[in-house]
Amino acid sequence: MAAVILEVRCVAPFVVRLRFSDGHEGEANLKPCLFEWEPERVPDLTAETRDWLRSPENFQTVRVDPETGTLAWGEARPFSAYLLYWRVQKSRVTATLRSKEGAVLSTVEIGGWYETWSQGISLGRAETNAVVVDQEGVAPFHARVTVGGGHHPCYFVEVVEGTTSAGGTTSSTPGERWRVPARAPLLLELGACVVEIS
Repeated sequence: MAAVILEVRCVAPFVVRLRFSDGHEGEANLKPCLFEWEPERVPDLTAETRDWLRSPENFQTVRVDPETGTLAWGEARPFSAYLLYWRVQKSRVTATLRSKEGAVLSTVEIGGWYETWSQGISLGRAETNAVVVDQEGVAPFHARVTVGGGHHPCYFVEVVEGTTSAGGTTSSTPGERWRVPARAPLLLELGACVVEIS
């Protein structure tokens, strides 16, 4: 028997986080299915349903249909569990906190790629940050990182409070933002530690 979907959560426009009955889980980007693919590739996706799902507000009403084990929007079940299974990306964004000497202090999995980067990553001492850095010299809400750049991907580092260094730039000016090419994991210096985001 094929795996069925047990859980779904919309994590970004047209991206869902799925968990299957065989333990397979991750993010599935359905934007290509809705905007790029020929209709024959998704035979159960009618033109009317396709147009309706192209609205992010409508798309996020997704739920699991317990009878069929696939995704549903109202009465529509346009994607087979098989198709969704193979669209899942298992990549996870992790943050490793190190001392300046290189000793690993902690590692945290932040989330899937779309889930993480659609919201950005906040770093600081406060428990509400995506990456909690409870170290000397780190402010409650120290810095924020997003991604962008299109064909030339890069990280955008923004100072919230405190001093932040990344990609050869150091700043303590709140609101200052700079780009760092995303050719390698991002290394951020915050207070007496380094955070590696990969």
